[in-house]
Amino acid sequence: MCGGLRSDWTGLMGPALDDETILDQAIAWHRAQDDADFDWDGFTLWLEADPAHRTAFDSIALIDARIADHRATLAALMPSMEAPSMDAPSMGMSVPPVAMRAPRRRRWIGGGIAAALALAVGIPFFRPSMPPPVDYRTGPGQARTIMLKDGSRIALAAASHLRVAGAAQDRLALEGSALFDIPHRPDRTMTIDAGGQRISDIGTRFDILADARMMRVAVAEGRISVAPRDGGDTVELPAGRQLLVDRVTRRGTTAAISPGTVGSWQQGRLVYEGVPLSLVASDLSRYAGVPVKAGADVADRPFSGVLIVGDGSGLVGEVAQFMDLRIVHKGGIVLLRAGAR
Repeated sequence: MCGGLRSDWTGLMGPALDDETILDQAIAWHRAQDDADFDWDGFTLWLEADPAHRTAFDSIALIDARIADHRATLAALMPSMEAPSMDAPSMGMSVPPVAMRAPRRRRWIGGGIAAALALAVGIPFFRPSMPPPVDYRTGPGQARTIMLKDGSRIALAAASHLRVAGAAQDRLALEGSALFDIPHRPDRTMTIDAGGQRISDIGTRFDILADARMMRVAVAEGRISVAPRDGGDTVELPAGRQLLVDRVTRRGTTAAISPGTVGSWQQGRLVYEGVPLSLVASDLSRYAGVPVKAGADVADRPFSGVLIVGDGSGLVGEVAQFMDLRIVHKGGIVLLRAGAR
């Protein structure tokens, strides 16, 4: 039975995942992700240490989703099964002990997963061709690096959300801000949905900032194509150019930028060249620790300048002073309005 089970397992998970230690580590990281104090830095280091780690983690996430979708079927097959508690395997880095207290949905992943798969290998739904999307999030003042299996590197800025989908991890969706470094591959095109636009790329380096009203994409290297997600004219954007799109009016404008400033937020500098104040305010919210909005009377004012992030506490005051604005506190939101303070 053991030999047959291992054969079924590798058929499901792929030959790259024969190392049971990697599978155990992937299971532990997957279970730990629901904890508030999850070790994102340690998890990122583990993913980046070996491409097999990402493959293993994605496969575990896929199995977990399928088990959750078909819990009733599995429960009927094995009504008395409860996965035993699983101690964190040795990973060369720590997983918080509290991380092992996973929600009931994830109790199938762990000691009982082999039994579940042994019963399920004959069920077609355990052999899907498309893995489920993977979500990455950051909180205010946080940032993280995401490595895709094709070598793409994505730096996700504070208070942002990235969804990665597709068997080739080539369909992405962004809310917030991120710097993309995509290796050149003429045989594939990566698409990123952000701010109502669809950005297409075969290999380049660019930065996206998107909120409920505006979207900015700035290109440091290579060339990208940008078009409205629901159809419309395509804009070709080479290195040294940025595109600003108003999501309300659907109007877009392009302008020259310095390629060296793209993604400068990674060095603690927010660099703007002719960007509407509403978009600057969205950026300030990521680092100031409070929601910041530009009033309707100043939202479209262009802003150019360099802000030093520091601890984020002085950013709003610096912008207000530079642009002669009032700071109004209203319902937990910081508003920037016209007129001297």
